Amino acid sequence: MLRRQSTSKSFIRAPGDLHAWLIGSGIASLTAAVHLIKDAQVPGSRVHILETRSVTGGGVENTGNASNGYVVFSGRHPNLHDVCMGELLSQVPSAEDPAKTILESLKESNANETLDEETGTRVLAEGKPGLEEMETRRLGVSLKDRMDLIMIMIEGEKILDNKSIEDLFGHDFFKTKFWTVFSVTFGFQPWHSAIEFRRYLRKFIHNIPSLNNLGTAERTRYTQNEFIITPITNFLKEQGVDFRFDTKVTDILTYPEGDPTTVSEIKMTQRGTEKIVTVDANDIVIITLGSINSGSQQGTNNKPPPTLADTENLLNDQWRLWSKLSKKSMKFGNPENFYSRVPESRLLTFTITTQKAPEFFSRLLPLTCDKRRRTQLLSLKDSNWILNLSVPNQPIFQDQPKDVHVFWGYAMSPEREGNFVKKPMMACSGEEILMELLQHLHFPVDFILKNSITIPCLMPFVTAELLTRGHGDRPEVIPHNMTNLALVGQFVEIPDDTTFTMDYSVRGAQMAVYRLMGLKREPQKSRSYISEFLDLLI
Repeated sequence: MLRRQSTSKSFIRAPGDLHAWLIGSGIASLTAAVHLIKDAQVPGSRVHILETRSVTGGGVENTGNASNGYVVFSGRHPNLHDVCMGELLSQVPSAEDPAKTILESLKESNANETLDEETGTRVLAEGKPGLEEMETRRLGVSLKDRMDLIMIMIEGEKILDNKSIEDLFGHDFFKTKFWTVFSVTFGFQPWHSAIEFRRYLRKFIHNIPSLNNLGTAERTRYTQNEFIITPITNFLKEQGVDFRFDTKVTDILTYPEGDPTTVSEIKMTQRGTEKIVTVDANDIVIITLGSINSGSQQGTNNKPPPTLADTENLLNDQWRLWSKLSKKSMKFGNPENFYSRVPESRLLTFTITTQKAPEFFSRLLPLTCDKRRRTQLLSLKDSNWILNLSVPNQPIFQDQPKDVHVFWGYAMSPEREGNFVKKPMMACSGEEILMELLQHLHFPVDFILKNSITIPCLMPFVTAELLTRGHGDRPEVIPHNMTNLALVGQFVEIPDDTTFTMDYSVRGAQMAVYRLMGLKREPQKSRSYISEFLDLLI
């Protein structure tokens, strides 16, 4: 049964009379499924999740083992300062203790640490006696640049359409401590979107004094995949959700042709067999757009990542489906704007697994002054590659042996030649990347190198959501006049919000469910901290 609300264009749907088709199994689709069941009272058996691969998780993925080396894909973080993520995690049992929710387990694990304690060094620079901590309490922004930053936050976004950050600031701005800390924390490059930069300023301005102390961020005890994705997946399976793995959605048919308003069919290939699902007007379809992990090229300890193929060969099914949708109508956005500029969106990440090599940590802790045996993020200012290192509390995998440590990092400029290894990082094996890192840190190379496995991964689209864009390049969660379709993920348009945290995908999924199901609620908005800005950049 389907009836239109008298006060809006949304519909009130009878939860027992519909089927929900969720394309993709990342955090956005998993969130939508949870809220369909919990808030909209849709029976789990009527929720169908279609996934190309054989596992859930999307961009939140981890692989490997202690013997061959772990791989951590540096995904987005849960952010409990936003209520959307907290609301999701409060509805799902924890994998560690089913009597508790994931949220309760997460808060409990973070309560064991003093999160407001100074964790130590954030940026290291080469000094006369060796490596020194770069003082970041004062961020060195000129008066003119301070005023420009304020004006960017106060003015509307329309004047920033298609503009980059470097269109707004002079060369000296990109030499400031502020830019050093802000850019490596969020992955910004000078050529990235001024609109997105404005949103990050507005949302995270209150955290600028503590960006050198990312220990204040909420962190999961294990990887996000084990701590968040797996228990949500298990919960949905227990609710009877229909997971269809190895299923490739090839097209979405809509009508009318001139201005699509309704999805009528889903074309798919399931384990090699072509199928068509007829979508009733009462049914709903939620599609995850794009993928920052698409086309990732993984190397080994002895070999660099393969050379990037043509852009077309790097696109996974999520990008291809979005491209087909965009050809039906402009209201579905412009995916080409985000996938066609690989040199502007790529980063190189690496995961280092050390076996019986505690010397690395015994040397790192005094260097960073970290009393809690972890560094959330450490940047090497003088690295040609702009190396950044994260050393979380151990273990980060449930099956990780006690004598094995895992940490990961990324480079903002992998196309440059190294300071010590004289070739571009993209052409380096894992061993060569670790060699460069150890020499920057002034650590002994041979023993640590011998007992470590480093796996590099070149990710062509990892910062694609930060690329310059114009109005309409990102589609709305519910495209104009669509009656049974929603779009979610990091490439949809959620006004004034940022894509850095998992909360963005969670918020979009909540919007999709609430609006498609005609529920009289919206996700709560984030707090604005603009009034505190003047006291921070001095």
